[in-house]
Amino acid sequence: MIVDYTPEALIDLNVIWDWNAQKYGNVHANAYIEFLRRETDRLDTEYGRGRIVGAISTLRYRLIRRRKKGYGHVVVYEVKAGVLVRILRYFHTAQDWQTKLAADLADR
Repeated sequence: MIVDYTPEALIDLNVIWDWNAQKYGNVHANAYIEFLRRETDRLDTEYGRGRIVGAISTLRYRLIRRRKKGYGHVVVYEVKAGVLVRILRYFHTAQDWQTKLAADLADR
């Protein structure tokens, strides 16, 4: 499967990088984004391990975090025609990401 990042997902990664760079520095921000990308790219073979997003059976999500406890990010994606994993958005685990996602989808 091909993993494809939407423009919105790439913007989310930039925002995550900016926040981490301001709080912890550029080296940390680079390492964290590499970690998120590496874990996201694993969806090329592990796409079925994500959980279904509420009532939207076409969307899945996966929690990505470095430690079992603590904050991380949720990646939301959809599988298209069995050949493409389309990365839609990233949300911080402290956010009400399901409400934000619903509003995002309503704007489409």
